[in-house]
Amino acid sequence: MLWIQENQRVTVWDVKREEKFTEVRFSSGRKDKKTEKYVNSTWSFVRFVGEAHKKTASLKKGDRIELKGAGFSSEPYEKDGETLYPKTPKLVVFNYEPYIPEDYQATSDASEIDEDEMPDFLR
Repeated sequence: MLWIQENQRVTVWDVKREEKFTEVRFSSGRKDKKTEKYVNSTWSFVRFVGEAHKKTASLKKGDRIELKGAGFSSEPYEKDGETLYPKTPKLVVFNYEPYIPEDYQATSDASEIDEDEMPDFLR
C-alpha cells in the first residue's frame, strides 16, 4: 500500500531518465499495528513528470524523498483505432522534495565539510 499524502516518504532504488519523463523504482513502508513490524511495498515504473522530472538530474539510488504531488491513473488509451484499458494502474509523481530528517545536523563551518561525504541534495 502507498499512502499518497502530505509528507509521504519513499526510498529510491532505480532512476532511468528519458527526454520527457523519468522512470523511477521506489519503496514505501508502514508499521503494522498488530505485529509492530514494518511492511514494505516496491513501486516499479513510476513516472516522474513535469516539475518532478526536472528535479531528477541528481536523483540516485538510496535517496529518500517526500512526495508532494502524485496520483494513480488507469485511463483508457487508443492503439490502432481500438480503445484499450491498462492491466494495472500507473503511478505518476508531479513533484517531490528531498527528505531531510529532523535530527540532521548541518555544521555552520563550511571548511569542516568533506564534499565527498555531503548528500547530493546539499551540494
